[in-house]
Amino acid sequence: MIMTTLTPEKRIIYALDVPDLETARLHVKELAGAVGMFKVGLELFRREGPPVVRMVREMGQEVFLDLKLHDIPATVAAALRSVAALGPRLITVHADALIGMHRPVSRLAPGVDILAVTALTSLGPDSLADLGLKKSLLDPERLVARRARMAREAGCAGVVCSGNEARRVRMESGPDFIIVTPGIRPAGAAVGDQSRVATPVAALAAGADYLVIGRPIRDAPDRVAAARAIATEILEGAGGGVTMGK
Repeated sequence: MIMTTLTPEKRIIYALDVPDLETARLHVKELAGAVGMFKVGLELFRREGPPVVRMVREMGQEVFLDLKLHDIPATVAAALRSVAALGPRLITVHADALIGMHRPVSRLAPGVDILAVTALTSLGPDSLADLGLKKSLLDPERLVARRARMAREAGCAGVVCSGNEARRVRMESGPDFIIVTPGIRPAGAAVGDQSRVATPVAALAAGADYLVIGRPIRDAPDRVAAARAIATEILEGAGGGVTMGK
């Protein structure tokens, strides 16, 4: 049995991968209490802008603003200051964008945890080779570990990585480093366009703190029931003696 300050529901970040503000509002209203946070990603933010973040916050919910900021240091720094003013709980930058930025980057967004995106869960070894990475980094785990070290040195609060790499990142980074894991698929669910996936229990057992879950909830006939089923899966895994992150 594990001891934790996070309930299973609080570990779930629901991906608001929906077409517009009003649909997002309906999903937040429906799932508030069944999940712990709502992810606003690039597609929805480009369409609706800051109002969608404000809407989620005004409904009393926390926001994971997943924009994967990636540009020259001055531009990323300015963007971080701008979006931090919206009051999200978490913001993402691409790990490569940390090169050359002032340290620690946490000073750019007081009160907000900055996470570095290490390697998209759609990427496998063949995809990494296509990106032109040197042979030693074609192993996703090795690449993610290297970028996690970059993130710690830059002053990030944590990283986004798949469940496949979470264990190594946790071992190397300690208990206070936040690990957010996308590519989560409940047992038996379709993988879709993801390459590196994990079940909720497997990801948490490996050291993840939060799980980003979209399609398995969004496309379910009953979204609340689907979210609660995942929370139950997490709870049963914990009850079976699985050791999870903080």
